[in-house]
Amino acid sequence: MQKLHKVCWIAGIEYRKWLTLKNILILLFSILFLGEYVFSDMLRVAQMTGLQINYLEPMALVMSFEFYVLVIPLIITVVLSGFPDKSAGNIFVVVRMGRMTWLLGEILFGILAGATCLLVFFAASFVWGLGSVQYSNQWSPFMTEIYDKFPEVFAQNDRLFLESGTMAHGTPIRVTLICVGLLLLYFVMMIQVLCLFRFLGRQKTGLMINIAITVFGAVAVSFMENIKWYLPMTHAIFGEHFDKFFAEPIVPLPYSAVYFLVLNGVLLAVNMRLAKRCMIADGKW
Repeated sequence: MQKLHKVCWIAGIEYRKWLTLKNILILLFSILFLGEYVFSDMLRVAQMTGLQINYLEPMALVMSFEFYVLVIPLIITVVLSGFPDKSAGNIFVVVRMGRMTWLLGEILFGILAGATCLLVFFAASFVWGLGSVQYSNQWSPFMTEIYDKFPEVFAQNDRLFLESGTMAHGTPIRVTLICVGLLLLYFVMMIQVLCLFRFLGRQKTGLMINIAITVFGAVAVSFMENIKWYLPMTHAIFGEHFDKFFAEPIVPLPYSAVYFLVLNGVLLAVNMRLAKRCMIADGKW
């Protein structure tokens, strides 16, 4: 229990240091991008057709569409570009608390930062749709009826609609929670990659690898059917687990959970080994 308290204390310290003006501005610009490119367009089409949107659907769409979901890990990579912190004060924490406790605290902080970004995006989507959305746990007419009632509008704005395979496998709340869970598992992988290359003295390499995994994964989802399930990005997208038209399962969701647990377990074992061996002196790891 005392060790858990130390882990949470380290995560809390890092989280407070992370809430800087730079990171807040990055989140604000990200909100503007999603707001103008996704939320506003959804509301525009809804007003044009007279069909209401469910309050969870804008973010469910962002987390289920390979191009939109690509943006979120890239934002996380940017706001965690200095992760983990190797300042002189943090070296004191490592010596005082122990390397394993410090490592777990840093990972917990990374999860909190990722969850904060998702929470900010959810809040932005709620504010954007204030007064124009319906509050229920059923898919809205905007998603379920527009193809039949307004086929031309649907064809011109197909990027604004959830696929039938996504909607057929859960209510808005269930789908949203699973999407968030899969993304958080993906964030943990990214965080551990940053840790790994920080220990190896190749921080920029870690950043580039995270960006490459994310971008290549998003491309593979659309154009590389044969290899996409080997990549973590595919497992992080709820809609890819089901056939787009017949809604039949392609890869069961538990398989993706096991995929991330094994991947993160291996990365954690490697990071723990490196944390024990890394040199701590003069602000260098």
